[in-house]
Amino acid sequence: MVACILTGCGPSYHWSKAHPLYRQVPYSTLSITGTSNAFILTRSKWFAKKLEVAPESAQVQLTSFSRQAFLDEMKRAYPALQEIPDTAVLKFPEESQKLDDKIFIKGHFPEQGVSVKDAQGNIPPYILIVHEFIIGTDINREVFYDYDLIRQESAEKKTSKNLSVILSYTLWDNENQRPLFSAVDEIQRPIVKLTMEDLRTVAAEAAKKIRINLYEGVQK
Repeated sequence: MVACILTGCGPSYHWSKAHPLYRQVPYSTLSITGTSNAFILTRSKWFAKKLEVAPESAQVQLTSFSRQAFLDEMKRAYPALQEIPDTAVLKFPEESQKLDDKIFIKGHFPEQGVSVKDAQGNIPPYILIVHEFIIGTDINREVFYDYDLIRQESAEKKTSKNLSVILSYTLWDNENQRPLFSAVDEIQRPIVKLTMEDLRTVAAEAAKKIRINLYEGVQK
């Protein structure tokens, strides 16, 4: 109890889940999908003002910039990474996957017995499906993924300490139609003077976090 008073006792969650048969990280065989629709910018007017971008174009311009920075870093880690159009997965129904007693992610998962094909009609063995990539300030993953908190109103922020990214994704076994590894990650970067380079950096950090989690999630 004393420790709780000193350090604060918040809820403890499992933010990732691995399949028992997830034994090896795909490297040269990894593909990716979902990025065209996953990127969402919150507080777009605030970002537009800070980055001197037209408010009406901030959402498209800044998410496109972040998406490219994210993909650039993913391709540095996985040189053979193949992009699959979102339409290949969006046609499948949206489902929920349980990570913890109170944590669920939602995404479009291929149906059992149906393999996703790339633009050439080939069946890539492993696909990283990006479900959500939320960019904001001082946001945390509990607010988006804890169903007890998700309906609570958040106070209007006047100051911002951190540039935040919350993302959810699944490593999909495309040949056996099963999720090998799923996670919700949180990236926080202190704001000094917000620049486009900060957006680039936080997007690259998100890609690095995925790479680390895919390796650490392998079942020994």
